[in-house]
Amino acid sequence: MNIYKVRNIIIYFLFCFLIAFTSQCRKQEILTHSNVTLSFSSDTILFDTLFTTIGSTTKYFKVYNSNNGKINISSIHLAQGTNSPFRINVNGDAGVLFENIEIEENDSIFIFVEVTIDPNNTNNPLIVEDSIIFLTNNNLQKVVLNAWGQDAYFHVNEIITQNETWNNDKPHVIYNYCAVDSANSLTIPAGTTVHGHANATLIVYKSSLLVNGTLGSPVIFKQDRMEDYLLYDADSTAGQWRGIYFYEPLNSKIEYAEIKNATIGIQIDTAAFNNKIKLSNVKVHNSLFAGILTQGANLSAVNCLFGNSGQYSAFVSIGGDVKFQHCTFGNYFQGQRNSSLFVFKDFYESNAGFQYRPFINAEFHNCIVYGSNDNEFIMDTLGRSITSEAPNVHFTNTLIKSEDPINNPDFFTNCFLNDDPEFLQPNEWIFNIPISSFSVDKGALSNIIIDIDGNTRTNGNDLGCYEAF
Repeated sequence: MNIYKVRNIIIYFLFCFLIAFTSQCRKQEILTHSNVTLSFSSDTILFDTLFTTIGSTTKYFKVYNSNNGKINISSIHLAQGTNSPFRINVNGDAGVLFENIEIEENDSIFIFVEVTIDPNNTNNPLIVEDSIIFLTNNNLQKVVLNAWGQDAYFHVNEIITQNETWNNDKPHVIYNYCAVDSANSLTIPAGTTVHGHANATLIVYKSSLLVNGTLGSPVIFKQDRMEDYLLYDADSTAGQWRGIYFYEPLNSKIEYAEIKNATIGIQIDTAAFNNKIKLSNVKVHNSLFAGILTQGANLSAVNCLFGNSGQYSAFVSIGGDVKFQHCTFGNYFQGQRNSSLFVFKDFYESNAGFQYRPFINAEFHNCIVYGSNDNEFIMDTLGRSITSEAPNVHFTNTLIKSEDPINNPDFFTNCFLNDDPEFLQPNEWIFNIPISSFSVDKGALSNIIIDIDGNTRTNGNDLGCYEAF
């Protein structure tokens, strides 16, 4: 054989060997740059099995390495460590902390999660949480773990497609959302407690919500967290769930209910034909953004308290037919609040400019608008500039805290400016008024003969939702 051919063959095999060796070395290389991340088959592991006795169940998820090279996970651990009700198994080993777990390029590992819990233990929170923390090249990622801590009715991403009545023998917990679908109704009887998990929403979509609380047995809507935060009580922290959201609702009512610690207590978007929402003897406490937000709503509210909020006790906007009688809008929120507690607007601004949405009618009778800021009242309308007529909004026998005068007869009749109603303990959500309050006997006569607590209203009629005592 020609010596040159032999040399070429040798060179060829050496070249192939070098390629294979280099490729093998590359496969063995562990990626160390900071943009290396993991991906997961699920970012939340939800144990939705309702145990009737002390129970244990196991679920799993996969951790993927989609990077172009091997990775090393510095640590995988349960955030609560040995105090966690959860246990994890990684690569066949059980524990709470695992270190230096390698995953080949385009490969994955299984992680098994087990929880043991007694849902009948009333000292447990409604939902027990922990998380698995992953540290890879100084990047922190986590997978959330959730399990039911008490025996309750759980509504997880639920859509109600028929008329339904909830039982009141156990709490109800909404996880993510519970939506009443179009043309159906949800009835919630007296004495029911409804808990919203973080960001959870009760959605009423082109449908009806009937909340039938009574004076001695109200319906309570609140967060699902029971244990206190490090610096704050769980029951004094706003924004722990989303709230009740109506979109094009059919005739609905909420009677004798308390809604607290939501982002927006009640939001009503877009009236559906002649359907109306009726609120009667409802207390909305400690909202993060607004106690009530209306956008084109048909609404009647009687003897209602729209209390402390991080921004607005009430934001009434862009049309509809609204009537508030004997309502208290009071705001002494403990954090920084830069907004007035009460806003009324008949327009909004979009990319196309100002969009005018006039009200069919807006009435406020025998109400109180008062809080800790100097100016608690904003009425911002375009009606007169567009139609040359006064907008359809009128305040009668209402106490208002404002830096602006309230003497325009087109809008104000027998209203009172900046007289302190002397709320008893508004920081503690107590908006009752004493017998010495300016608000006593300042209301016009009405057919509302009791207050929110069932006390008989005198012939003089005190302003707001409470009769003085």
